[in-house]
Amino acid sequence: MKKQLFILIAFVVNTIFIYSQANLIQSIDFDSEQRVVYGLTGFYDSSYAVRYKDENFEIWNLTEIFNLPFYWIATGVDKQDNIWAFLQNTLYKCDNGSWIAYGVPNIPSGYIKYSDLAINSENVWLSIYAGAYGVYKFRLSDNTWTLYSSGSGYPDDVLSGTIFLKGDSTFVGNNKGLFLIYNDSAIAVLDTVNSTLETQAIYCFYIDSQGSKWLGTFDYGLVKWIDNSTFVVYNTGNSDLPDDFVNAIAEDSQGTLWLATDGGIACLKNDTIISYSHLVSEPIATLAVDYLDRVWLGGIGTGSLYVFDGIDLTVITDVDDKQLNFLPQQYALHQNYPNPFNPSTKISWQSPIGSHQTLKVYDLLGREVAILVDEFKISGSYEVEFNAAALSSGIYFYKIQAGEFISVRKMVLQK
Repeated sequence: MKKQLFILIAFVVNTIFIYSQANLIQSIDFDSEQRVVYGLTGFYDSSYAVRYKDENFEIWNLTEIFNLPFYWIATGVDKQDNIWAFLQNTLYKCDNGSWIAYGVPNIPSGYIKYSDLAINSENVWLSIYAGAYGVYKFRLSDNTWTLYSSGSGYPDDVLSGTIFLKGDSTFVGNNKGLFLIYNDSAIAVLDTVNSTLETQAIYCFYIDSQGSKWLGTFDYGLVKWIDNSTFVVYNTGNSDLPDDFVNAIAEDSQGTLWLATDGGIACLKNDTIISYSHLVSEPIATLAVDYLDRVWLGGIGTGSLYVFDGIDLTVITDVDDKQLNFLPQQYALHQNYPNPFNPSTKISWQSPIGSHQTLKVYDLLGREVAILVDEFKISGSYEVEFNAAALSSGIYFYKIQAGEFISVRKMVLQK
């Protein structure tokens, strides 16, 4: 499974944990005002919930709000336009800008490398990719949890995929087939035991407006499921599908199916795959179609949010876009990255108010060796690159002074 690239690599450097994962938009949803809501996992940065419309952004840095390490984030919107977000071991709800936390019971202690979140009128659903845990249901009426795992028919030790909701039925794909959760039990409705399908690695599932059933697989491409002995396969060998890993399926008002793959996007129109993989240079983790039939895409790598109108692709933003500078609520000087470094490293900090700010570098004897910043800056988050090519190996210190705030951190130049 390619999502395994986003595994946890944790090590301690001066009691600071560093996690390795890519810039990633895993979930895209729309509220009643057709605002786009998505979750952004940032590279060595933060986990963001973002709401966007007409070039206006509302950004919540959940890493900063709840003083968390940054985790893989999945988001969704309920019927009241509340934003829900899931990070690691907690479900969060944003109600009129205020966030509430709901701890998930009996959740695995290891790093959750993938999760999906889906919402209907009664429940929030979570699929968990970690160990022997499967699918959680959070009932909105009384805030109670139900876990579907081996005791309720859901298999042990699965790599769970995305969630598809249809009426009272909840479908979840995983590496052991497609599972249906209904009346508080889970059954395998499709796998290699009860069908002639040649793979049971099903990542996503979709029922279109005509009632046709579609499977996005880990390794087998797009599959139309007619019955358990009849399947139509579209893959890289017999069509223009960009990649056989299909991450998401959505439908526009004309009945065209849009596909997010690890090789870019494509559509299925009149039984023919049309590839648009030339439009993007990164895998697409998810997509969603709005009321104007525009296709919104979430990238893996740059963390870009794209929109495609059938002709032109527009990059809305990515993690480096200045529009995603979350307005800080407190001062902070962050650990440089990488550290140790040779010869360049990046130093970032934040200030809740505007002030004259200086950022200076000192050697082990306290001698000033570089001035990186010496100017007035408005409130915000900033980053500079420090090139130490002219310096010798050793321990150095960098010091920020912003108004009355002063902070010092250590870094190591290792040539």
